[in-house]
Amino acid sequence: MTTTLDEWRAHARTAQETDRQVRRLYHLAYRTAPIGRILTNPNATADRVAYATTRIPRASAAVARILTRPGVAEHLETPYALSFLTTAERALTAPSTQLLKTANTARAAAAAASENSDDLRCVLFGDIEDRCRYLVDAAHHGWTRHEHAASKTVLDLAARWRLSPDARPADANQPPVPAHIAQEAARRAEIRARCTAGIRCTRTTCLAYGAVRTHDGTGQGPFLCPGCIPAVNAEHAARGLAPTLQAVPGGVPAHARYSVTLYNGSGPGRRTVTCTTPQEAQFTAETVRPFNNTGYTIHVTTTP
Repeated sequence: MTTTLDEWRAHARTAQETDRQVRRLYHLAYRTAPIGRILTNPNATADRVAYATTRIPRASAAVARILTRPGVAEHLETPYALSFLTTAERALTAPSTQLLKTANTARAAAAAASENSDDLRCVLFGDIEDRCRYLVDAAHHGWTRHEHAASKTVLDLAARWRLSPDARPADANQPPVPAHIAQEAARRAEIRARCTAGIRCTRTTCLAYGAVRTHDGTGQGPFLCPGCIPAVNAEHAARGLAPTLQAVPGGVPAHARYSVTLYNGSGPGRRTVTCTTPQEAQFTAETVRPFNNTGYTIHVTTTP
């Protein structure tokens, strides 16, 4: 049977359109693959997880529409193109995605609990977040039976405490918590009670709470108890230094801000937290531990 020129041109146009649609499918699926990898990152934030869980279904819907075009589903390159999308879709339904959502919900709930001085929820939600992110990281090497059980346990615990996507804290009906969480919450409450007196004296032979800000005439000095200032001046004089340390007249202004620098005592790395009260600054210094060997310094950063 002879093919006319018009038929040949029609077939050519159809083949050309099919190739164009396959290229669209490939580029769409290829761009979606790295979005799926967001859901395997244990440090993914709530915004990044929301972005990935929104974009991947949209990409899948767009690909489904392209597959309905003539010849696209049967094209030789289509299975390869779809392999990129399949990887992202698997990440979307993987257990690690639910763990990431729970981790970010727990982070928000822990921050709210910290602002409300709710030590139990702060410790518990922080522990849930850490466990979830650990399991997401462990998924890169394949879960053992232990990790599967740990995932179910932490998600069940999060559900009992009503860690929903909107990060609402649990109600007054408090479920039981693991013993180590109760112990850590009690320790945190003890630290909070100690810090109500204010910043701790930096003199190693004292370390009492309620120290005052000092200066030596040239700049800010350490926080010291009033009784430690003469002793420190005497130590300076014994070393041949000018004994000029004295308490800042009038103390720290009411609207001053405090800068807590947390540093790694055995390696590189530091983190700074700004606080509004001396109690908050001292409590932050004693409870926030971004490094294994965390040290801290507290400075008054701004005054009105």
